[in-house]
Amino acid sequence: MKSLFLASICFFSMNLKAQVTWADDVAQIVYTNCVTCHNPNGIAPFSLLSYQDANAYKSFIDPAVSSGAMPPWTADTSYQRYAHERVLTAAERNTIADWISQGAPEGDAANTPPPPVLSTDGFLLQSPDLELRAPIYASNASSSSDDYVCFSIPTGLTSDKRIRAFEVVPGASGIVHHALVYIDPNGTYPTDTTAGNCIGPTIGLLGGFTPGALPTVFPSGGTFNLGMTISAGSNIVLAMHYPEGSLDVIDSTKVRLFFYDDTTTIREISATSIIENWAFNIPANTIDTVTDAYTIGPTDMSMLMVFPHMHLIGKSIMSYATTPTNDTIPFVRINQWDFNWQDFFAFNNLKKLPAGSTIHGIGVYDNTASNSNNPNSPPIDIGAGLNTADEMFLIYFHYLPYQTGDELVNIDSLTMDFILDDNTEIAIVNSTKVYPNPFSQSTNFSYTVSGNKKVSLYIYDINGRLVEKVIDREKVTTGTYLVNWDVNSNLNPGVYFYSFNIGGKFSSGKLIYTGK
Repeated sequence: MKSLFLASICFFSMNLKAQVTWADDVAQIVYTNCVTCHNPNGIAPFSLLSYQDANAYKSFIDPAVSSGAMPPWTADTSYQRYAHERVLTAAERNTIADWISQGAPEGDAANTPPPPVLSTDGFLLQSPDLELRAPIYASNASSSSDDYVCFSIPTGLTSDKRIRAFEVVPGASGIVHHALVYIDPNGTYPTDTTAGNCIGPTIGLLGGFTPGALPTVFPSGGTFNLGMTISAGSNIVLAMHYPEGSLDVIDSTKVRLFFYDDTTTIREISATSIIENWAFNIPANTIDTVTDAYTIGPTDMSMLMVFPHMHLIGKSIMSYATTPTNDTIPFVRINQWDFNWQDFFAFNNLKKLPAGSTIHGIGVYDNTASNSNNPNSPPIDIGAGLNTADEMFLIYFHYLPYQTGDELVNIDSLTMDFILDDNTEIAIVNSTKVYPNPFSQSTNFSYTVSGNKKVSLYIYDINGRLVEKVIDREKVTTGTYLVNWDVNSNLNPGVYFYSFNIGGKFSSGKLIYTGK
């Protein structure tokens, strides 16, 4: 009887500890990893910004998270680490699974973390130096086929410019699956909106856009300024992918370019498919491997980011380098290729590649009937080609000549946000005020409370990442309160957002930090 009594106490205690709620446990995981796509203006089919949203779609969340399909991050982080990773830990996945298995309780709404504030017109809030918009276009994707089109847009530049940052802003974010951006220095690459299979030029890659990815901001600070030159008379080519089911939806995507001052000296970044193979054929009903290798020289190189590319029967892909001293430098490994989720993976730090090193690429292709993505039923031989039903084996790199100390440079810390302007602004939202704003060292938040409430105040950057918890679930009574936020010395100047939860009611606004 005593053993049974003790077992009952332990079981009861375990149940108490196992209680998982949206407010206390799940919301911050979702905010950090999911809402850049799952918001009212995102490409995802539903929003997860509120408890009501998450509860309504809990039956979709559980299998997507437990299988590892969401959040979409294909690169193996046990092989190499990258800036801005979207990866859930095993503990976070278990927390979400436990929450759903318990019926997805909300908990105390006053404990819910203030949600991130997401821009609806690009992340980089400074006015661009050049903005180019594609013509209005109605997707031709059907219920069973995607639409790939290219827009060639004249820049009108009369002199060379050096690109410090760029971003792609979809006109209809819900249907832009991805976009690749190319510089066409001769202005001769044609617009193609009829064939439905245009994937862009084979050279001149600037970068790209995928849902949830961040704008490309090249590292800069002091005398360390990286960038890419766009010459006078160039066109920008946008290679757009509209997914199946988007038929007749209107889009007009734009590219926003930010230039260095003409007097700034930069180190030029190159982007090209260092690894490529155009001479392969994958026989029907086989799983086969395609490889390529390239030896660099005669100087050391610094590698900034990597972008692997395959099509529908791709199974896995990886790239690494071997040095003259037989060291191995890992770049990327994707164990389960997903054509629908391709990304540019920026390394946390520049990777030094000694002269004489050989870059290797290995791709595995599954051209069997068991591959649900196979475009042919029954399978047929598939060779290299430009169409989606063909195959590709490409691994692009952004790179530049090495200089001493490059490998010590932290990419994330030097891709600072741009300052919008210097106009004084006081935000007044739901009885909250912020002043001064812009500010150089500290700012004040004033808020008014009626009754007994819990208050939280979080700061987010423009990418939706949590910067600091200024107030976290503090219990207050009726009155007006003033809190000062003294900025951490490591914070980069730029645009940030504050987000309040006052007794379960949310309010938010923009902050401009000019730097100390």
